[in-house]
Amino acid sequence: MNNAKENEWSRKLTVKSNATLLVRDTLGCTCPREIFDHYEVGSHFSVNIPMVQLIMGERLLVRIVDADRLNEPEKTAIELLIEGRAERDMLRLNRFRLVIVGTLPPSQIQVLKGLPEAMDPKVHLHILPVLGFD
Repeated sequence: MNNAKENEWSRKLTVKSNATLLVRDTLGCTCPREIFDHYEVGSHFSVNIPMVQLIMGERLLVRIVDADRLNEPEKTAIELLIEGRAERDMLRLNRFRLVIVGTLPPSQIQVLKGLPEAMDPKVHLHILPVLGFD
């Protein structure tokens, strides 16, 4: 399995301005600026899918996954959202954001966007064609 995209995203997110651009501007997080003073970039594997993981200021968990890795987008997104929410709770963080990067059919996007609402108001799903710094 080639993790070139994930490795590139991780490398770019170690730059504070890129992490800030993604979390505040692209994802719309209104967290205080001080969360960017301490954040971690790492790798995470869930349901056999590699992802980039950010933990922002002990408040926010962000996981970024390549859309091409989702063989069954709806089923996999549900699994990733449930697992991310559990991890958020275990780490005692405030919010979880799952970011799917790439192209999906419009009908699939509509279905996916409704998933977090039924789960938890502090779980969010973002579907982006590219990360803001690609």
